[in-house]
Amino acid sequence: MIKVECPECGEQFETDADVLSLFNRFYCSLCDALLEVVEEDPLVLEVVDEEYSDSEGDEEDDDWEAE
Repeated sequence: MIKVECPECGEQFETDADVLSLFNRFYCSLCDALLEVVEEDPLVLEVVDEEYSDSEGDEEDDDWEAE
């Protein structure tokens, strides 16, 4: 187990080392924020916006073309 700090809530929690691979996603065990490993050495975690999806961007492009 490795101790990491959640960038959302700032609290430290333990997680398995195999979870900390580049671009792997996992949830903070304290605040349930979805986190992504964006750099392995040094370890950098970012909060992932769960509401974002590629299909939303496509819809915005369609609206722009219609104007």
